[in-house]
Amino acid sequence: MSVLLASNAPHICRDEFDKEALEFLKKYYPEALIRPMAVPILYVARHRMGLRVVEKRLTEDFSVLGQMCFTSGLTEIYDKDDGSYKMVKARYGTMIIDPDTIANRNEGCKNNTIAHEAFHWHKHRDYHIAISVVDPKTTVKIRSDFAAYNESNKANWSDEDWMEWQARGIAPRILMPPEQFDEMTTRYIEEHSHKAGTCGGWYLHRAVVNSLANFFQVSKQSVEIRLGERGYYLRE
Repeated sequence: MSVLLASNAPHICRDEFDKEALEFLKKYYPEALIRPMAVPILYVARHRMGLRVVEKRLTEDFSVLGQMCFTSGLTEIYDKDDGSYKMVKARYGTMIIDPDTIANRNEGCKNNTIAHEAFHWHKHRDYHIAISVVDPKTTVKIRSDFAAYNESNKANWSDEDWMEWQARGIAPRILMPPEQFDEMTTRYIEEHSHKAGTCGGWYLHRAVVNSLANFFQVSKQSVEIRLGERGYYLRE
């Protein structure tokens, strides 16, 4: 079961990630649990969760994908026209997606970023609102970047480290829930297996990854990770 850190930041074990993803979908988009589909995560964020989703450049070096604003106030964005950082007003419940950073990757990355920020709002909102009294004029936020996490050093993680780790692990599971992912994986394995005999396991692996990425509208990298999590080793 979930426990709390001493600081009251939610601490979710890795083996609870699927459960957390399913709870998110049951609350905001149960349709995705009835049959396999590409979760319309932008629609979910805007119309089921009531979030304001906007596109703004966040950093000069493309290091940040998105940001979730938990309170109203000022927040920093990067103005690429004049090459400077500026403070702008952001409203409670605003999700900022960096279109330039995501353009360097793929549409699946955008969907994952939206799911990532949406999970922050769903699970971490109360924690951040509780600390908003520190500076009520500045929005309380969390930013999602590319930094790697050393899981052997968890004892030294900050609250934000824990919450980023949770959102990174759970966002792809929201977009690829377990039963629906297994159903489509089985279908594509059967569909592509007729060529695997002559082309080998590498062909089957690539074909299934491509089909799943296209179906769920996620990145191939996310599919690769999800296949491993679900116990599929198609190269063998």
